[in-house]
Amino acid sequence: MILIVGAGLAGLSTAYHLEGIPYRLYERESEVGGLCRSYRKDGFTFDYTGHLLHFRQPPIKALVEQLLADKLRKHDRKSFIYSHRTYTEYPFQVNIHGLPPEVVRECVMGFITTLLHPAAVSAPKDHSFKQWIMENLGEGIAKHFMIPFNEKLWKVSLDELTSDWVSWLVPKPELKDVINGALGIKDKAFGYNPSFLYPASGGISILPESFLPHITGVTTSIELLEVDTKRRLARFQDRRRGTTITEHYESLVSTIPIPELVRRCLDMPTYLKAAAEELRWVSVYNLNMAVAREQVSDKHWLYFPEPEFPFYRVGFPMNFSPSLGRPGCSSMYVEISHRPTEHQSVDQLTAQARAGLEQVGILRPSDDIVVSDAKDLHYAYVYFDHHRVRAIPAILSELERRGIYSIGRYGRWEHTSMEDAIGQGRHLAERLRMEQDQALSA
Repeated sequence: MILIVGAGLAGLSTAYHLEGIPYRLYERESEVGGLCRSYRKDGFTFDYTGHLLHFRQPPIKALVEQLLADKLRKHDRKSFIYSHRTYTEYPFQVNIHGLPPEVVRECVMGFITTLLHPAAVSAPKDHSFKQWIMENLGEGIAKHFMIPFNEKLWKVSLDELTSDWVSWLVPKPELKDVINGALGIKDKAFGYNPSFLYPASGGISILPESFLPHITGVTTSIELLEVDTKRRLARFQDRRRGTTITEHYESLVSTIPIPELVRRCLDMPTYLKAAAEELRWVSVYNLNMAVAREQVSDKHWLYFPEPEFPFYRVGFPMNFSPSLGRPGCSSMYVEISHRPTEHQSVDQLTAQARAGLEQVGILRPSDDIVVSDAKDLHYAYVYFDHHRVRAIPAILSELERRGIYSIGRYGRWEHTSMEDAIGQGRHLAERLRMEQDQALSA
């Protein structure tokens, strides 16, 4: 029996691809999806912050398009950065036209300096994130966007973070791209998501829900309490009935955050338990708002690097799909990062967000906010730091030795997309099927 803990995309994909091998899939919440979920409030549909589909893996793209048939719509990205009282297109490093001339000069000259004096070649894990920014993008781009934006998001000095996760998210442009961006010349899309797919209706939750007709053995409101890894026993609590369930497993697939999993493994080595407890992350308030006025913005999402704005990103779901809101209204999600131990009320968050949105001109003092609802995403973005470099391989290796496979964004403690989570489930299921076939033929 294979036990799967967590019915987010990685867990659902694992179950989908096991193809006849017995399994049970347990989910702590009352519905599947993990953070890839939507909810309705007062006639509006909100996701648990922005979830947009873009693909690099043809097999996963084909699977999603098969599961969702004609339910997806393609959008060309309309994403901008607000700084120096103006909007420039995202990504910043190739779209600096329109900023004050002295800012443009600093950014161009700083980037040219990185080409004239390239950094010594060394392993990415040896570079801090700040060092990577300075060496690859230059002092001007660092000063005017990359450092203030990322320090607002991560809530730590970028010297504390490594750069081994950056390359696919923040590609280094060529000189002609930076020059074209400074002159306002657009001859190509840039970045990993120049276009994206999003459901025509229903929000992103229709993606995880699309797996359900193809899998069995899914039980919600069941929480993992503890794992005896030597005897391969897992104990769960039924949150509806208040009863406990004990299951024997041959393999356990976990998609819950690594610190939560290791904490529940009774007999893991003490030093690995300590290492898991020292992993770090940043939390995010996902403040979902609706306003009784149409088209407060024509953008998909905006970035705010400057410290006077409490949020680092604001998105507009009704621009992904009009079906997500009520006629005559606009909806938005506002993202404010915070340390996991710090907490604010919905009223406090709404007041901060409104003040910032009025300052930038998205909201007006006369606007009537008809919905304001906050979701605290406790595990939002994991820290790639020097401790993670040492701890995660050792933890994953020991878990696997005990028949536990930890996958997904928080299961592998990494930065991954929805596509990656589905792909990890697929690859693990194929591996488990192969191992079972080999065991049966031995």
